[in-house]
Amino acid sequence: MKISILFLLLATTTLAQNGSWGEFPMIPPKSSTVRNAPANKIKGTPAYDKALRVYERLREARGDYRYPVPTFYLTKKEMVAEMNYRENTIFLGEKAFDVCESFGAQSEAAIAFLLGHELTHYYEKHAWRGNFAVENEQLGLSTELKGLYRNMLETAGTPELRSKLLRFDTLSRQLADASMELQSDYLGGFLAYSAGYGTFDQGDELIRRLYHEFGLPDNLPGYISRSEREDMSRKSAQKMKDLADIFEMANLLSAAEEYEAAYRYYRKVLVEYQSRELYNNVGAAAMMHAMKKYTRADELKFRYPIQIDLEMASSRGPQEDSIRIQLLRQAIQHFDAAISLDPDYAPAYLNKACALALLGDRTRARYFADVEARRASQGRYADHLDKVEILLGILDAGLNTAEGAANAEAHFKLAAATDKSGLATFNLAVLKGTPLPAAPPDPGSNKFFEEESIDGQEVSAMLYPEDDKMLPIDELLTFYENTRQSKFSRLYFHRLSGNVHILFLSTVPDYSGATARGIKIGQKRVDIESKYGFAARTILTPTGLIMAYPEIMFVLDGDVLERWVLVKK
Repeated sequence: MKISILFLLLATTTLAQNGSWGEFPMIPPKSSTVRNAPANKIKGTPAYDKALRVYERLREARGDYRYPVPTFYLTKKEMVAEMNYRENTIFLGEKAFDVCESFGAQSEAAIAFLLGHELTHYYEKHAWRGNFAVENEQLGLSTELKGLYRNMLETAGTPELRSKLLRFDTLSRQLADASMELQSDYLGGFLAYSAGYGTFDQGDELIRRLYHEFGLPDNLPGYISRSEREDMSRKSAQKMKDLADIFEMANLLSAAEEYEAAYRYYRKVLVEYQSRELYNNVGAAAMMHAMKKYTRADELKFRYPIQIDLEMASSRGPQEDSIRIQLLRQAIQHFDAAISLDPDYAPAYLNKACALALLGDRTRARYFADVEARRASQGRYADHLDKVEILLGILDAGLNTAEGAANAEAHFKLAAATDKSGLATFNLAVLKGTPLPAAPPDPGSNKFFEEESIDGQEVSAMLYPEDDKMLPIDELLTFYENTRQSKFSRLYFHRLSGNVHILFLSTVPDYSGATARGIKIGQKRVDIESKYGFAARTILTPTGLIMAYPEIMFVLDGDVLERWVLVKK
């Protein structure tokens, strides 16, 4: 007897009315008695405060406020973690919290793994299929499917065939549940990574400890086995690492001014994972690419409040002009997507205003800068207010009137009081026709970088790099990594149309060597600047920033050097 997989999935969904849809336990409870027990919500304890801090970082990193964000509680209930759709609440069991604490320095990362998993169930709407079926069980399609399925059971020729049909029903539901668990491990892990908890790869060990602590048998009816659950976690961890590698490569490419490639890498991540920061990054990369390659220098005598300095094209024809407009419009769409997730996300409003100004739409640019970006810059984005003033100054200067020049000067002077980037001072000098401020020290003016090496390896000598990991990005780009380059380094590069286009040689976090100028892992940003001068560009990352120099980059965790990267173009 041949049975359609789609039929079985629909039929078993409509028959699954045991109340489990809408609640997603990471590890199943021992019994329905445990599952249906009251939650006993806990707040105000040290354990709750710690777990809440982790939860709020995850929620902030996701930055999706289109729907009510679930409330978080600890619970004394015998459970691990659970997304309860009926109450729009995420629970973490006290006993599960204690298991996370057993990971020591990685305890917060373990908590983030569990809570990121549950948040992903919510954001990916994993309850939708089951809830739809239950809430619409009187539809003719649902009624007919249930009737056909029951008829198949009743008319099955032998008990053995009926048993196989029931087993097929169970397995199809387990397969659907397993696919959602795998996605939640994977995307939940990336959410934890984007919140600054690193690539936690001990999910399988956490699951093993949780099974032991809760006294669960390796095999529970209606659920995959413990060994299968651990294997799923290992696979999702590897997939999450791949996504993190692509995201990191995008950041390095942005720091190296390879904006077109960065745009392609960011889009690759965006297919799998969506957040306001990622949409903003994609849009910023598109805008920077348009400015670097398709904008004439004489069109941009002022510097826009974008963190990365840009090189301008010397000329532009009709075809390039069309590409430039298309890129800027794509950038605006991405900024709009970021705003749709979080209407108080100031960076996206400011970047949208810059893109509109570059398109010549000064009226809308002024509105999004002076109204929307200014409103959103109150509070946590207060450091964006000087950037608002800089853009308003550029818009006023573009009026080419005495009044416009006076207003532009006022905006630039107001911004200069708090602006640390030097943009306001530079633009004021351009406006007034006075000598431009001295550029920061350029360490690329000497040959010191040619001597930079990691573990005795110079990036300039790597002519034919080898790899042991390959990830396709799109039809043109492929990401490569050599994780066995040496004990203390990793090699990242990509090929464009078959040729190595750019190469990054990175230290590992426990490398004890020093740069050519004596900088070691663990030193602070001020130490780096004392030896290398001010960075030409800085790129924000989930945990800190990248300081980019001509042939070397420093990756900081907060204000502390985590590793450095040599660059070869």
